Amino acid sequence: MKTRRPLRVVLGLALLLVALLAVPAQRVTAAAAVTYTVTVGGAFLRAQPDLAAANTQPVFAGQKYAVLQHTADSNWLQLDMPKAGDGAWILAAFGALNGDLSAVPVYDYAPVVQRAAPPSALPDWIPAVTPYMRRTLQAAAWLGKDPDVFTVIGDCNSESTAYLGRLAAGTFQLPAGQEYLRSTIERFSASFPRASLATHGSFGTTAMFDTTWADPNQCAGDEGPLACELRVSRAGIAFIALGTGDQYEWQDFETNYRTIIDYTLNAGVLPVLVTKADDLETHSKAPDGYINAVIRRLGKEYGVPVMDFWAATRSLPGYGLRNEGNDNFHMTPAGSDARILATLQTLYALTHR
Repeated sequence: MKTRRPLRVVLGLALLLVALLAVPAQRVTAAAAVTYTVTVGGAFLRAQPDLAAANTQPVFAGQKYAVLQHTADSNWLQLDMPKAGDGAWILAAFGALNGDLSAVPVYDYAPVVQRAAPPSALPDWIPAVTPYMRRTLQAAAWLGKDPDVFTVIGDCNSESTAYLGRLAAGTFQLPAGQEYLRSTIERFSASFPRASLATHGSFGTTAMFDTTWADPNQCAGDEGPLACELRVSRAGIAFIALGTGDQYEWQDFETNYRTIIDYTLNAGVLPVLVTKADDLETHSKAPDGYINAVIRRLGKEYGVPVMDFWAATRSLPGYGLRNEGNDNFHMTPAGSDARILATLQTLYALTHR
């Protein structure tokens, strides 16, 4: 004869089963041994895994979180941060992962790109794109480059934390009326958090082929920073932002700069020449605006785009440069913002017109 369990025992077991089934999936995942430690100085979490998404909460170097979800490409991670709720997404490149990410659920996300109408005309300092420029960019894919990836060749003002890494970290926001650039941000999203191997605080044109400055962990023994970066990044577009570091060797600038343009084009990459906001070479008896004049002239000669950042900064206080005495060349926040915006507008022009 079977013994019946008391009703209260049956109800208790049923309630326990319901409680177990009701445990949120992400909290179960959060208990798994998959964690993420922030390694950058600071960044904002995003409401969605998208550089155009709103900022939620800041995180800082050394902070450690459990990972709840990740995107299919593993570029974005959702962290277990109650203050941010579901909006706790961060670029994986901003930290170190500990554990097997395959044990974490994949988040099915399709970004909604706002396609606001662009202005009738871009600023004068944004290059007019020619058929030759478009063909050069299209040919990048045939030569093993990625036309949806760009890189930067430059000095301290081009380092990630001072330039495009700010967009990735959430410390730059699109100004009102520039929302049409969201599709450009989405298209080139993989490039913004990357630190270029050909960018360093002391770089001038001569450093580009100097193997002493190449990262030994990523570059071949015969590669300088330029060759190494173009190979590793597989970028289809390269912003060449050099000249400040050539103030003392300004007489050699044109020869060195030509070599850089030639190498970049031969590598199947479209160079975008960038003028500078300073005029430091005049302290070494160069004519006023000498280096920028060379950059503009070579842009016309080679038929490659020139982003005239000098022109973009003329209306900014101090021309977008910090007041450091007689040698002003570091960007102010306003100068950095103007440079990021001009870069996005240039990328838009190259891919939309």
